Formats: sequence, C-alpha cells, structure tokens
Amino acid sequence: MGIRRAGRIIALQSLYQIDIVNSEIKDINEFIDNYSYIETIDEKKPEFLDKSKEFAKELINIVIAHIKEIDEIIPRYLKNWQYDRILSVDRNILRLGVAELLYRPDIPYKVTINEAIELAKKFGDEKSGGFINGVLDSVVKTEKDKNEVLKKKFFDKNLTNKEI
Repeated sequence: MGIRRAGRIIALQSLYQIDIVNSEIKDINEFIDNYSYIETIDEKKPEFLDKSKEFAKELINIVIAHIKEIDEIIPRYLKNWQYDRILSVDRNILRLGVAELLYRPDIPYKVTINEAIELAKKFGDEKSGGFINGVLDSVVKTEKDKNEVLKKKFFDKNLTNKEI
C-alpha cells in the first residue's frame, strides 16, 4: 500500500465520521493526528504514516471547501438513485473521487477512478465498485468540458500515463 492510498483510507474514514455523526474538523484533525494503524509493511517507517496523514488532510480540506459543488455534481450522474439514499461510504468515496478529479491537477483521472474503486471494494458492499466506477467515469466524460483541471488531465498524455 502506498502513501496516497493510505491517505485516502484515512480521509474516507474521516469524511464518514463527518457524515454520520457530524464530527467537527477539530475532532477530525485529532482523529487523524492520533491515527496509528495502517495495514502495510511500510507502517514501520514513521514518515509513511506522517505523509499519509498529510495527504488525507489535504483531501478532506478540498472536499470540505467544495462540498456544495461536489454534492451538486454527483447527483447528476446517478441513475435511478437518490443521492441521500446511497450508502454513506459510497457517497464519501464519490466525494473524494470528484474532489481529486476536479481539484488535484497532479493526480491522473484514471488513478483517481482506480483508487476509488479499490476503496469501494474494501469498504463498500459487493456492488459498490461498479457503482463508483460508473459514476466517476460519467463525471470525467461530461465534466472535462466544464472543468479546466479535469480537461487538462484528460488531454495531457504525460499525466494520463503517469503512475501515482
């Protein structure tokens, strides 16, 4: 497991807390600062966990800063689903995915979608992976014409083939 995947796991768990129990950002920061468990052989390296926490906080801050826009975009791509009726885990994976797609120019869109699918397989139900894939793929296809960050990712061959 890499630093960013571990960071996404921490971010997902944090956003889930915000969604379910209305945790405040100070409580989330305390949760992250005290986070000590990640299933990886790299967990013995202190800088691994520190960098994962830092990435998690970056993602959470993006989601929180743009939550209104993100929560307006996602429902446009749900077929036969009400946004407030999907699993909280899936909703927060979608929030992370859309945040990365639209606000992180350094992460290729294919990496974002793949990482979101992996989170869905680990934390969602048996249908979550396909659901997340379909929604985020639709977001990319349509929003690339509206969002400069995503447009650049979509058409920049160097970024598309970059491994992160």
